[in-house]
Amino acid sequence: MTAACDPSICETEPIATPGAIQPHGALVTAQADSGLVAHASANLAEILGLPAAAALGRPICDVIGHVNEVLLREARRRGSETLESIGSLRRADGRLLHLHAFQSGDYMCLDLEAVRDEDDRLPPGLTQSVIETFSAAVTQVELCELAVHGLRQVTGYDRVMAYRFGPDGHGEVIAEDLRPDLEPYLGLRYPASDIPQIARALYLRQRVGSIADSHYKPVPLLGHPGIDALDLTHSALRSVSPIHLEYMRNMHTAASLTIGLADGDRLWGMLVCHNMTPRTAGPERRAAAGMIGQVVSLLLSRLGEVENAAEKLARQATLSTLVDRLSIGDTLAAAITAADPLLLDLVGAIGAVVRLEGQELHFGRIPPAEAVRRALEILGPTRPPEILAIDDVTLRHPELPELAAAGSGLLLLPLPSGDGDLIAWFRPEHVQTITWGGNPAEHGTWNPQTRRMSPRASFDAWKETVTGRSLPWTSIELACAHDLGEAITAEMAQRTRAALARLRHYDPLTGLANRSFLQECLANATLAGGPDVALLFIDLDRFKAVNDSMGHGVGDGLLIEVAHSLVASVRPEDLVVRLGGDEFVVLCHGLDRAAVMGLAERLRQVLERPFEVTGRKCHISASIGIAMSDSIGELDLVRAADIAMYAAKKNGGNRGELFRPSLYEETTQLVELDNDLRNALENGQFHLAYQPIFALAPGTERLVGFEALLRWEHPHYGSLQPGVFIPMAEKLGHIHVLGDWALRNALRQVQAFRSAGPELDLKINVNVSPLQLAKPGFAARLTDMLGQMPDLPPHALCLEITETCLSDEAVSEALGAIRALGVQVAIDDFGTGFSSLACLRRLPADIVKLDRAFLKNSSAEPQDDRFFAAVNSLIHAVDLKVVQEGVETPAQIDFIRATGADFAQGFHLARPLSIPAALDLISASRPGRPRPPDRT
Repeated sequence: MTAACDPSICETEPIATPGAIQPHGALVTAQADSGLVAHASANLAEILGLPAAAALGRPICDVIGHVNEVLLREARRRGSETLESIGSLRRADGRLLHLHAFQSGDYMCLDLEAVRDEDDRLPPGLTQSVIETFSAAVTQVELCELAVHGLRQVTGYDRVMAYRFGPDGHGEVIAEDLRPDLEPYLGLRYPASDIPQIARALYLRQRVGSIADSHYKPVPLLGHPGIDALDLTHSALRSVSPIHLEYMRNMHTAASLTIGLADGDRLWGMLVCHNMTPRTAGPERRAAAGMIGQVVSLLLSRLGEVENAAEKLARQATLSTLVDRLSIGDTLAAAITAADPLLLDLVGAIGAVVRLEGQELHFGRIPPAEAVRRALEILGPTRPPEILAIDDVTLRHPELPELAAAGSGLLLLPLPSGDGDLIAWFRPEHVQTITWGGNPAEHGTWNPQTRRMSPRASFDAWKETVTGRSLPWTSIELACAHDLGEAITAEMAQRTRAALARLRHYDPLTGLANRSFLQECLANATLAGGPDVALLFIDLDRFKAVNDSMGHGVGDGLLIEVAHSLVASVRPEDLVVRLGGDEFVVLCHGLDRAAVMGLAERLRQVLERPFEVTGRKCHISASIGIAMSDSIGELDLVRAADIAMYAAKKNGGNRGELFRPSLYEETTQLVELDNDLRNALENGQFHLAYQPIFALAPGTERLVGFEALLRWEHPHYGSLQPGVFIPMAEKLGHIHVLGDWALRNALRQVQAFRSAGPELDLKINVNVSPLQLAKPGFAARLTDMLGQMPDLPPHALCLEITETCLSDEAVSEALGAIRALGVQVAIDDFGTGFSSLACLRRLPADIVKLDRAFLKNSSAEPQDDRFFAAVNSLIHAVDLKVVQEGVETPAQIDFIRATGADFAQGFHLARPLSIPAALDLISASRPGRPRPPDRT
């Protein structure tokens, strides 16, 4: 006696840990730590020639050989859980076995499959050629049609199907390629219970599964007592559920190969291969099927996105037009009424009801009014408001039968304005006939005596007529409804703001227009173009003194009088605005520059006269900034006039000042660079480049060090040279932090350079500002930096200063302390300041760097040779070394070598280098190595 089966029973089956395998191969495992065999299939003797009992407990290398053990451990080290070919093994009788490894917990696992005739290699390039055909697909269905055709070529199975899961979990055959004499399954649907969730989850973990013979008898795994059940998810030999085997036999299927198709972490569907006779899918065909499945999965996701994008694009075009029309009309309800067909087209509805601002609007074909009222009472709006999409209203609510014809589908969008505002769209009933592969209500039978489940035996086509449902609302339609709700909310807010703005356009004290009205006028003037626009920004001088000495009442009275005077002094078409406090603006159109300047002077004179307020005389004046729209560049008029007003006030007040670009640069550059410099170090915008310095010897040059050159990669201005930002850093007080950063990084880098070429005794030159030297504690900070690098000798550092700072007593004192540490000092750009050769003997320095100007002014005349030789001799006479900067030609290097320079640097020798390029140069400069070409 049998009873109806509960399909949830299938969810409890141990399909990943069956404790058995299919008989066309064998399986052994070894514990990862000890390498001893822990499991062996009972047919090991048949497949490998070694009884399972004899293998258990032995080292795995005794079973598969030392080489294969190494390959097995290497596969485990890579951490891959999926099946991986590691080689082959030949039995004593010459029979060849395929070896495939996977890991399961603490076990190294090995599938052993005998090489069979049907394992013949696939034709070269077949899998690739199949995959290449997929590029022709433009829809998911077309891709599946190509996939089943190609997969049948690769596998040789009698039938190959593409099976897609719907949102309800049911499956449908959407593509099929089969032997001509077989009955097609294309278009048939199968209930979700045919493939339990536990099986779907397994196909996400192991995408390829095969069954060689649905009549096989499972081969048990043997193992030592106490060993846990082994997870065989990734084994190609894993035994399957006996219920599934019976299901296959009921379908007259002897063998199967199944490939899971995933979209992200969701099982989209499967490619299913059926054969009417037993068939073993060898490793090569399984791998090819897996590759095809991976490509199909990837392309399915992309084609799905493309298909969705096409639909979304069409809906978005409707939405965009609808949203644009929301701003048309005196009221929002009137605007929506005017957009009637768009409202329905947006979500594919036949009718809609809109409740908004106390009105109820009807569009298209809707159910009877009383039925709509009752439905909206029952279904919404919800709290908190959220979109409600139903495609079976009458099935869920039998008390609403009047909705069946025109309202089986309801999409309800609550509007956040409250008061029951909403939009309800309606869809009619959509009657459809579905063909199932067997009765979907018959899941199978349960025998309580044997406690065994049997799957359904019939797969004959079974037709079902579905009523009471509309077409389902898609995610794109829900998104469009949501976006329309957002747009309606935004339009309502905009209309509210517009109403409030009309109340906020005037200053309550003076009656003048305010800043908000001015901004609108400026925006309209910009959009309209037309005559030149001028703006006068007026700031009252000494108003604060009036306010403080005479009280705020007098101050307010004075502002009113000023407003009256300004209005009386301008043309009727000019706009007078009070920005706030004691700031006023006059906006005028169509005046040339001379007329605007004349107006500014007239207003200045008017405001300079005494004002009488409550019987008391008030004396003020005005600073007036003037800006004209044709001369302010990208600035807005108010900002430009404000800048000019501050210039007028800076120059004493009671005057007008016309905006010019230099005013903007002067007032904004300091602020911008101040902010930029504050953030530059934190954001890693500074870096050091390293220009090599070479010692000059007869006929050659030897690398002795580098000069560290600070660079600023500004996010807007690009690469900035020190001459641009160092003066600004000095002026703004950032030079100390910036200088310490450069010095610390240069010291760290030269230590690395010296390690790369220890025999070169490399040095680093770092430029320092006189402000750094003059600040107390510089020598102490330098001592601390050097102390943190005990392996770096002090003579490896040379600080470069300009000759113009030597007159500063604090700088000279700091240089003495620095040289006492053993750090060298170089006078940079010597010859560009006011020093004379006579002061050389008093310089607190070790090196003199001659400016490049010396070379630019040199010629081939004999007197130049004599002059340079004399300069070098004088410097040498006071025990200083000479570095010539700016060497750019071979002739110049010969010239300075002949006239006695000790060292040289310049583009001819090497440009400033990045750290990798500098290290290359160091490597090549070591004894016996060729020098590389210059690179940055």
